[in-house]
Parts: sequence; structure tokens; C-alpha cells
Amino acid sequence: MNAIVWLLLAVALRPYEGPGAVPAEQPASVASAETSTASSAEAAAEPTPHVEHAAPPPSEPSPEAGTWVLGGFVDASYQSSNNQPDNHVWRGMFTSPRTNEISVNLAALYVRRDPGPRDPFHFELALHAGPAADALVSSEPTPGGPDSKFAGSETWKHLARANLGLSFDTGTDVTAGLMVCPIGLGLFWTPTNWHYSTPWTLNAVPYYMLGGRVSQKFADKVEIQAWVVNGWQTMGDINKVPSYMTAFIVTPRKDVTIQEIVYFGPDDVDMSPRAWRTFFNTQATYNTERFGIAALFDIGRERVTALPGEPVALWLAPAVDVRWRVLGERHTWDMSARGGGYWDRDGRMFGVRQWLFEAVYTNDVRLFDHVLARLEYRYDRSTAEDGFFYRRSATSDGAPGLGHDQHTIIAALTGYFEIGLPKLKVRS
Repeated sequence: MNAIVWLLLAVALRPYEGPGAVPAEQPASVASAETSTASSAEAAAEPTPHVEHAAPPPSEPSPEAGTWVLGGFVDASYQSSNNQPDNHVWRGMFTSPRTNEISVNLAALYVRRDPGPRDPFHFELALHAGPAADALVSSEPTPGGPDSKFAGSETWKHLARANLGLSFDTGTDVTAGLMVCPIGLGLFWTPTNWHYSTPWTLNAVPYYMLGGRVSQKFADKVEIQAWVVNGWQTMGDINKVPSYMTAFIVTPRKDVTIQEIVYFGPDDVDMSPRAWRTFFNTQATYNTERFGIAALFDIGRERVTALPGEPVALWLAPAVDVRWRVLGERHTWDMSARGGGYWDRDGRMFGVRQWLFEAVYTNDVRLFDHVLARLEYRYDRSTAEDGFFYRRSATSDGAPGLGHDQHTIIAALTGYFEIGLPKLKVRS
């Protein structure tokens, strides 16, 4: 960890342009609030539509096609919760899981190669470490249970992205590997998000996916994607067949994006179609330098055949987010506000039958092209009969004394960089 920190502080700095962030959710067979996780968006030289940026990227051109880019960040924060849980854990939160202590939440280092008109090859490899990285893969399955070896969270927790592909002039792109999932408003790596803490909608969908994707763009206005993946944010196998996802993204103008995503497939031991998880994501974003607004609606369904009576689990989530710039050009100050809810009717995503509500207000100050300072207030409310949030000595699911409400004040400081690496010259 110390080596990563000193590397980030010592390297020459330039404005951060990406990538987006990494995203995880619990496997369908584990319905614990501590192990569910969420989604994110994929990064490139220009941010993809679903990435929720604190502001549009700098107007300077992206690195030349074929250039290798090195980047990274170190994120530290202090999150003060009025519930003061003895285990210092923010239940259900994966991008910033520790409370009431100073924490180096996440440190990341990545290398990326962007494609060009006559240079279709692209590549991305990213490593990260910290409490958030540990929380992200906490739900990774271990095939074979206690007898499993060489699998699980300890195997995967430092691998954030690892993918390569070809992007052609025809608008066709083929990519395979570990990729950021496009579902949701925001990313697992929070420096490009409008807020520091992520919404409940994002903590209940995949942050990452392992598999392959084929996408086709039409006149730079419409994009269609087809995915074949290992499962709902899993690098290990919970069964022996893949799951699938399709995406339809419309960009009628540069600052407007509308997308519809459908995910379907077996995410439990039962692989029969009647037990498949089906999930729909609908979202729209308008984002300019001075103002942005985004809205989202998710709905999912799954028949849990492993339980008596084979009940059908249902969940849905709406969210609205607004950002406005207060002042600045190079040194900027943005404010943003978000409201949303999550209806986990059967406790499939967070382990408890409830509505989860949130209200978030964030100040976002960017200095010297490589420092991000944030101050955020967040209020959360659970309608679960016995409470949901860890509170003082109530630090396990179902323990007496869990909290129904939570007030959190967050102070965060992030240092980040991205530089173009010199091209290698081959001697003749």
C-alpha cells in the first residue's frame, strides 16, 4: 500500500480523465446485506454515457491513439455516523464501508491503451487495494464450499479491471475480460462521481462483470451491446452456465444520454429458466459543464427455487440526482443533491424486507488538477421492522438494537493523476 501511495504522489500530474470505476453484488444464493454489491460504468478516452462525472472532462484532446496511459488515485476519508457501530462498518455500503475512523479507503493504479481510427487494439489493466476493494468482492462464490481452493475474495480482491479488445472504424467493438458494468449512475471508483457515497441502487447491481461484449454504434447516436458474462458480479462460478445482458444506448446530442439495459440468466444453483433472474435498468442523463441532472429506475425479479414454496423475489429502485457548478474553471466547486429509494420486497438484495430511502448533499472542490476535496451529508432511513443499520454493539444482521435511521457526515480527500507514457522505439 505504501508503495502505491508514494508512486501516486511522486509522478508528474495531469487532469484526471478516466477510467470510470469498478463495480459487485452478492450472488443470488447469498442474500446477506453485508455481501450484496453494485454496479459501475466503463471508461475510455471519452467517458461512456453511463459514467456520472463530477464535471465534463477537460477540453484538451485525449491521448493519441496507441499511447499507453498510466493513472491512479489515493482516496482517504473520515465518515462520522451517529449510530457509532462498534465494528465501524456501514452496512450495505461497499465503496466506503468504514465509519468513525480515518481510512485510506481505496488506492488504485491502472494502465490503459486507447484505440484509434487505424489502430483498433485497446487494453486495460487496473489494480486496487483498501477496505473498499475487500468489500467489493466479499460475495465472490467459492465453488465446492468449504472444500474449494484457489478461489474466492482473497484471489480476486486486488484485480479491478483486466480486458482487451478491438474497436473498428465500422463502429463495432469486441471486448473480453473483466469489465466495468454499465448499469447505474456512478462508478465504484468514486473520483468521477457526483457524490462520494454511492446510492442504494448502485449497491445492489454489479459493479463489474467477467465475460465478453460485442457493441455496434450507428452514426454515433445509437449503440447496441450484447454481453455474455459469468454471472451477476462474479469472477468465480455459482453454476456452470453463463448469464446475458443487452444494452440500448441513445445519445441524441453530446450532453444527453438515454439507456435501457436488460439482464437475464441463472444466478443461483438452479439453472432452469424458471429460476432465472430478470432485471431492467432505465436511466437518462443531461450533463454540461455548469449543470447536470440524471434519473434512474430499476426493477428486478427472481424465483428462489431453493426456498420452500419457491417464492418470487421482487425489487425496484428510483433515483434522481442534480449537480450545479458554483464557481471556477481550473479550480472548481460543484454542489450536488440526490434522492432515492430501494424497495427490497423480499429481502433478496439486502437481506431484509424494507424500503431504503436516502437524501445526499455534496460539496465537491477540485484543486491544482489533481486534488479532490469533498464534504458530504447523507441521511438514510430503513422501514425494516427490526432496523437495518449497525448501531453501537448491534453489529450483526438481526441483532437487537439495529438502527432505522442514519446520519453521516463525510470528509474526503483524493489525489489522482493520469499521464501519457512515451512510445517505445524499436531499434533497427
